[in-house]
Amino acid sequence: MRTGTVKQFDKNSAFGFIDDDLTHSSYFVFYKSIKEQGYKSLEVGQRVYYQLAQGKNGLQCINVYIDHDKQGEN
Repeated sequence: MRTGTVKQFDKNSAFGFIDDDLTHSSYFVFYKSIKEQGYKSLEVGQRVYYQLAQGKNGLQCINVYIDHDKQGEN
């Protein structure tokens, strides 16, 4: 899986962007791709694991997991 940091996430629109650690590119993420229990949202600066997949408008993040061990280590 890839790793990255949440760059932006709009809770009202339910989407945002994740900065990839390897490529330093930003990729789109939709709330349905977040694999957490309960309310699905991300916070700016959170560390995440994810996969990339081809979406309608290019690569996007899927199977997003929050790295609970790395929170606050930015």
